[in-house]
Amino acid sequence: MQKYKKLLSGLIITLILSSCSPLKNESGKSMELISTPTVEATPILAASNATATATPFQPEPRPDSIYYSPAVPQEWIQEIGNLKTTENAKTADLVLDFSGQQELTSVAQFERIYAAGVPFDTVIDSISLVELKTLWSTGAPSLAGYDQILLSEPTYGVFKHYWGLPFESSIKIVETQDLTSELWSVSNALAILPFEAIEPRLKILKVDEISPLDRPMDVENYGLTVTYTLSGVQGAEKLLQPEIEQITSLIPATNRDESKMTVVMMTGTTALARVTLKKIELNGYDYPVEMVKDWFLSADLRHVSNEVSFMEGCEYVDAYTMQFCSRPDQIKVLENIGVNVVESTGNHLNDYPGDAFAKTLEMYKERGWLSFGGGINEEDALQPATTEVNGNKIAFIGCNPVGFDTAWATDTRAGSANCDYVWMNQKIAELKTQGYVVITTFQAWEIDRQMYDEYYRKIFKDAAYAGADIIQGSQAHVPMGFEFVNDSLIHYGLGNFLFDQMEPHNIREFYDRHIIYNGKYISTELLTATLTDWSRPVPMTERERQALFDEIFTASGMR
Repeated sequence: MQKYKKLLSGLIITLILSSCSPLKNESGKSMELISTPTVEATPILAASNATATATPFQPEPRPDSIYYSPAVPQEWIQEIGNLKTTENAKTADLVLDFSGQQELTSVAQFERIYAAGVPFDTVIDSISLVELKTLWSTGAPSLAGYDQILLSEPTYGVFKHYWGLPFESSIKIVETQDLTSELWSVSNALAILPFEAIEPRLKILKVDEISPLDRPMDVENYGLTVTYTLSGVQGAEKLLQPEIEQITSLIPATNRDESKMTVVMMTGTTALARVTLKKIELNGYDYPVEMVKDWFLSADLRHVSNEVSFMEGCEYVDAYTMQFCSRPDQIKVLENIGVNVVESTGNHLNDYPGDAFAKTLEMYKERGWLSFGGGINEEDALQPATTEVNGNKIAFIGCNPVGFDTAWATDTRAGSANCDYVWMNQKIAELKTQGYVVITTFQAWEIDRQMYDEYYRKIFKDAAYAGADIIQGSQAHVPMGFEFVNDSLIHYGLGNFLFDQMEPHNIREFYDRHIIYNGKYISTELLTATLTDWSRPVPMTERERQALFDEIFTASGMR
């Protein structure tokens, strides 16, 4: 044990002595350690006039603001993504205004169509933009004597910015729902209203001969077209694409979309018989209709009330013979105006024995025409004809309350529909619940007056109460008056269309151009013509037209 202790002590002493010896390199020479002085860091101070310089690339700040003009409809102003609304158009990244800012780039446009409306029983047809703006700004009456403009608060909010502040007494602001009734209560006012507010009891005036009821419409040159522009700073269209898409999805491009519009042309009595038949034979199939043809071709649904059957072997007879037929080839007259809806409520469908009317119905079917008011048998005759055009569901239904007995359909004979008022009004109500605009016609009692008394008006008004939107008398050989039941229009008689009655009271004709929009009947434009040469309607002169309106509206007693 003592031996190990001595050995360990010797080892420790050796290690201590070797640590104190100089280091030697590989050659055995000694190496000395060299001490290095400590170096302290010297702080670097910026010069007193130094500035920070940005590198060439810096990220652009993202656009984030939008300015809405005070003329913008309130319902358009909504939260859009992360955009902040600003009151300063000069600093905004997006601007929505009539014309935007000149230094900005247009990214979207929104069009609003307004109308000049007057009561339905108004004689004049048009007004100029100069007259409207002069009345607005100075109070000077229009040529027709209008000295006040009625409009709703939202419409006023648009036009006070579009045209400037009005002459104080030249305008009157009324509640939207009261506009039409207020207009009907006065004689010196017209209304400015948005297209979507048009309703049947208003007549829509043309402004510089352009109407929002036209199709196609000259929107660009129409004086009551208001266009808003969404414009943005450089790069906004790309950087704010989601926000711009949200704005354009919230604001319709227009309030008047012609793809949602259906035009229905309704006419009075047609009988291609007697002298009319001879005139067609002598002058050709286009001769009777060429002067009014364009009225039909701009419509979607073109109606005739054809009271006569096409029959092989039909010959000319004089104008006083009360037995009627038409030559089968002369259906080309109707084809030339694009007829596609035929009413068969007439009294003379079965004037000759045989199956001429059944064959006539087959001719309509071959051409794909809608047929109503008559049929191959009694049940078929009662049925409505339905269609859908531009998203608008439209139904036609009609009947003949007068006869002759031989004209009515039976279980075994084709003919017109004998009126079953209870069934018919129930069917009208049913069609309304299914979303149809319902047009109802009656081959009613023929009179030489311009207005029925209350007894004869009852069946028309009952149809209106059942839900019919438009009710027409197809029996009349003279033009007759009008009446409204709520927003349902009753026209008691349009007069003749193509029929050889040349007495002065028989030659004046109405053509009712009905406008259906977005599932709703909104307006009727009254077109007028004079029958010439026993067969050929010609559009009335302005003087003739105004004289007819004066007579009919006076007889109607609508106000």
